[in-house]
Amino acid sequence: MKPLNVLVAVDDSEASLHACRLVAGYVGDRSTLRVTLLNVQRPPLRLFPDAGLDHAVLEAALREQGSREIEQALALLSTSGVLADSSIRVGPPADTILEVARLSEAGVLVMGGGRHGPVGGYAMGSVALRVAAAAPCPVVLVRPGARLPAEMGIRLRVAAPVDGSAESVQAVRRLVDCGALLGRMHVDLAHFRPGLTLAAAILPPHDDVLQDWSGRQSDAALDVPAKILAGAGISHDVHRLHGAPGTEIAAFARGRGAELIAMGTRGMGAMHHLLLGSAALKTALVSDVPLALLR
Repeated sequence: MKPLNVLVAVDDSEASLHACRLVAGYVGDRSTLRVTLLNVQRPPLRLFPDAGLDHAVLEAALREQGSREIEQALALLSTSGVLADSSIRVGPPADTILEVARLSEAGVLVMGGGRHGPVGGYAMGSVALRVAAAAPCPVVLVRPGARLPAEMGIRLRVAAPVDGSAESVQAVRRLVDCGALLGRMHVDLAHFRPGLTLAAAILPPHDDVLQDWSGRQSDAALDVPAKILAGAGISHDVHRLHGAPGTEIAAFARGRGAELIAMGTRGMGAMHHLLLGSAALKTALVSDVPLALLR
């Protein structure tokens, strides 16, 4: 069987080191994995390109910095018995990570998802969620301190929010495709319906009230994903819930004892995290467990 290429983007943050701990803790058949650690150094902005700067010296210094940043991650994996290659690149981080993921035919991309700086969510989105929006493979985001799966590769409990969109159905299909990697899964499918406002409940037409009462919206959103899981022989439960997905998904996963959240995302380019409505971004910022974005 062809090995699965696992690309782990690392820098000098605790978030990326924790992402390496996720890979180091994999208890499935490690011979099926080919792990590469990627560090990307952002070149300094040069207002005057010909101002006497030796570009070869600059690139050598950046690569040396990258080697220092990747050292701890390599040591962590080695101690855990995981063999890994390493790659140092110089360039725009998001674009470079995406390029390497495509060229290496990565099967999964693992990244730290910590909040950095006074604009936390935006800073995180500018790299991690920008990559997730355009990556050719599933992207797993790991917050520093997130609870890591105990037996990933053997068994795993997954929370999978769905909204009835083609993207969320595709995410469930991708999750099924990852079954050999993740191990025996139990999946908690969840659909969140926002509660009706008082005006919506009182004013005509009342079709929306009847639909909300009957749960047809949730039934429609859950039907196809449940059939996909059943067809693959994957144990699952369905949950019809009220609430806003962006604030409730992480709490739902916590309540179900999930070790991974898997959800779809719409690729919208560089400003994806601002345009999404941002259930994915909000979940990534507060999730107690790794978040897999599948599309």
